[in-house]
Amino acid sequence: MKTIIYPNNETDLTGYEKINSDEIIIYDKTGDIETDLPKESSLEIFSNADNIIFTQNCIINGEYDITPLKEACTEIRDSIREDAVMIFDTVVPPRTVYKMSKIIDEYELIPDINLAYTTKITENVRVAAGKNETSLERTINLYENRGDEIKTVKHIQSAEIIPILQSAYRDTLIALSNQTAILSEALTVDLIEAIDMANLDENVNLLYPQPVLDNKTIRNSEEIVKLADEYGEASQLSETTRSTNNYVAYHMAYMAEKELYLKEHLAMFETTVAVLGVTNDDTLKTEKDNASLILIDDFVSRDVEVWVHDDKISEELIEQHGAKKITLDEAYDADCIIIMTDNPEYKNIDPEKVEKVIITALPLLDSEKFKDKEYSSVGQYRLKKGEML
Repeated sequence: MKTIIYPNNETDLTGYEKINSDEIIIYDKTGDIETDLPKESSLEIFSNADNIIFTQNCIINGEYDITPLKEACTEIRDSIREDAVMIFDTVVPPRTVYKMSKIIDEYELIPDINLAYTTKITENVRVAAGKNETSLERTINLYENRGDEIKTVKHIQSAEIIPILQSAYRDTLIALSNQTAILSEALTVDLIEAIDMANLDENVNLLYPQPVLDNKTIRNSEEIVKLADEYGEASQLSETTRSTNNYVAYHMAYMAEKELYLKEHLAMFETTVAVLGVTNDDTLKTEKDNASLILIDDFVSRDVEVWVHDDKISEELIEQHGAKKITLDEAYDADCIIIMTDNPEYKNIDPEKVEKVIITALPLLDSEKFKDKEYSSVGQYRLKKGEML
C-alpha cells in the first residue's frame, strides 16, 4: 500500500513516519520540505497512490484560509485513482472537505469518492470520520500506530467542528467570568474566592477572569460568528463572548485611571503606564481582537505614555501602536504596571520595587505580598475578613 503525503513547510512530518503503510512518499514540488522520508516532485506519483494525506496548514495570519487546500486539490485532481482514499489531516472550518470534494470531482464522475478527515482534539486523542466505511477503515488503519487513541464520529463535518467548539467553550466560560468580575467590583465581591467554592460542585468548571490573548481561542470563537452569518443563522452568544472579552481592555484602563487618580491624584495624561504581556502564543499571530493592543491603543489615544514588555513582540510593532518597548526592570519606573499575561517572570515582580500602582488582569500575584502597595486584580476585591461595604 502506497501513501502520498502532500504537506507544506509548516507540517511536522515526524509523526507520519509511524503510519501503517508499505511505502510513504512526501510530495515536494519545490524541493524545500525537510524530512527523512522519501520525496518526489512529479504529479505522476498520485496516479498509483492508495492513500493521499493532505496536511496543508490552513491558518494564515491568524485566520482560516483554505486556499492551500484548494490549490492542492486542483493540482492533483486529474492524477488520482478513483479508488484512492483522500485524507484531510489539518484544522479547518466545517464543510471544508465537502468543498474540496467538489474541486476534486467537479462533475461527480466518481460514484463513491473516498474522503476522510482527521485531527487531534486532545494531546492523546485523534478524531476521525469518513464519507464511507472504506475511507474510515483505511484512515484508522493508517493512523493506529501513531500512539493516539482514535475516536470516530459519523460525519466529516461533525469532526471538523470539534476544535472550534473546544475553543469557543473556553472563550465563553472566560466571558462569563470577565463579565461577573467587573460586576463583582461594584458588589464588593472576591470573585476568585467565590469561583474556587463554586467549582466544588462537580458539574461546575468556572475559569478565572482573564484577557483572551491566544489566537486559537479568538479565531475559533469568531469562526462561529462567520459561519452563522454565512448560513443565515444567529450567533448572539459568540458575538457577546467576543465583545465581553475585548471589553476587559477598557476595564483595565478604567481601573488604572481610578487607582492613579484616587490614590496618587494623577490624571492619566500625566502618567506612564507599563503593559506587561501582549500574547500567550509563541508569536503574535494577528493584532485583531488582541486585548493588550486594544488597551495600549486606548491609552495612547488619551496621550498616556505607554511602555510595553513582551519578548515575543517586535519593537517595530510596539512603536506602530505609539508605545515604547522596555525591559522588565524598566517597568518598575512606571506610575502604573498592568500585567496582562500569566508569564512566570511576571509572577516574580518585586513588590519593593513597585513605585505606585500595580494591576493584574488575572489572579497572578500573592495579594499578601502586595498588601502595602496600591495593588488590585480584576474580580479580586480586597476586603478585610468579615468586612461589609
